[in-house]
Amino acid sequence: MAEIPAFSYLMPTEIRFGAGCFDSLATCCAPLGKRPFVVTGKHSARAIGALDRLEAQIPNAVLYEKAEENPTTQQCDAAAAICREQQCDMVIAIGGGSPMDLAKAVAGLALNTGPCTDFIGADLFTNGALPIVTVPTTAGTGSEVTPYAVLVDTAVNQKRTIKGQVLFPRIALLDPELTTSLSAEITADTGLDALSQAMEGLVSKKSTAVGNILALEACRLVHKWLPRAVHEPENLDARGNMLLAAMLAGCVIAQSGTTLVHGMGYYYTIHCGVQHGLANGLLLAPVFRHNAGHLPGKAAAIAAALGRPGPPENARENIAAALHALLEACGVSRAARDAGVDETQLAEFAQDCYSDPYRFKNQVGDVSQEDVLRFYRESFEGV
Repeated sequence: MAEIPAFSYLMPTEIRFGAGCFDSLATCCAPLGKRPFVVTGKHSARAIGALDRLEAQIPNAVLYEKAEENPTTQQCDAAAAICREQQCDMVIAIGGGSPMDLAKAVAGLALNTGPCTDFIGADLFTNGALPIVTVPTTAGTGSEVTPYAVLVDTAVNQKRTIKGQVLFPRIALLDPELTTSLSAEITADTGLDALSQAMEGLVSKKSTAVGNILALEACRLVHKWLPRAVHEPENLDARGNMLLAAMLAGCVIAQSGTTLVHGMGYYYTIHCGVQHGLANGLLLAPVFRHNAGHLPGKAAAIAAALGRPGPPENARENIAAALHALLEACGVSRAARDAGVDETQLAEFAQDCYSDPYRFKNQVGDVSQEDVLRFYRESFEGV
C-alpha cells in the first residue's frame, strides 16, 4: 500500500449549493436553534442586501456587524460576551474568512469559560460549541467547511489557530448570487487563497487520497474560472465554479492543513497589510519550486491542472510558469513589492518564521532559514 498512505477523512458539514439558496436560511437553521447570533463584517453583507434578507427570514436574530479583516482574540472575547448575554443558541457567519473565523471562536467561547487565548491549539473546547451555519460571500478561504478559526493573538501580534471538530459548521450555504458584487481585486485575491489551499493541501505531509482528488479539481476550476470571475463579475457560472473551488479547497485543508506558504504569508498580511489570499499567491511560485524537488509527480499534476502539462522533471519550471500566467490573466503583479511589501523587513520575516516550528509541521523537505529568506526575496522580485 505504498502508493496510498493510511489516512482518515471527516467532513460533517452539510453543503447546500445553488443560486438563490440563501433564501432557505431560516429552514436550514430551524432544527439548530431559535435565536441566532449573526457575525458579519462592517459593510459588505449589509450593502449587498444579505442582512435585510436574513432579518426578513429570522426577525429575532442578533446582529454583530463588527468583524475585522483579521479578527483578534480580544474581539472574539467581546463578541462572545454579547452572544452569551443575548442567550443565543446558534451562530451564523456571513462574509469571507474573517467573519467565519470570528463566528467559530464565538461558538466555542459561548459554552466554555475562559479567554480566547486559552483555547489556541486543538480540541480545547471541551464543552462543545454552539451550532454554526456559514454563508460565504467570497470564494476563497473555504472556512465554510473547516474546523479552524485563524485569529490574531494580540499578546504577541501573531496569527494563531483554534482547531476542533466541534467547530465544523453544521451547514454551509453556497449562493453564487452573493458574490457578484465583489470587486475584481477582491475576486482575484480570494481566488488565490483557494488555489493556495488546494496546492498546499496536496503536498502537505498530512495529505489524503480523497483530498488530493479534490485539490486537483480545485486547481482546474481556478485556472478556468478565476480570470473570468475577475473580468466578468456578473457571470454566475464563473462565480459558482469559484465558490465550488473554494469549498473543495476547504475540504482539503480541513484534513491536511496548510504548509509554509501560509506560514510565510502571515508576515505579509500582519506587517505589510497585504490581503491574505494575495500574500499566499505571491509566495506560491518560490515555495513550489522547492516542493517540486521533493514531490515532482504532485507538482507536475498541479502544473497540468493549471494549464502547463509536462513530465515531472520539468515540474519546477512548469509550475512557476503556470502560476505567473494565472496572475497575469487576473491582472495581478507577481512581485510582492508592488503589493506594498517592504524589502528591508524580509530578513526579519525569515528569521521569525524559521524560529516557529509550527510553520513547518506540514512542509515537505528540509528548509533552512536561508531558504525561507530566498523564497521571500524571489516573491518580492517576482522572479
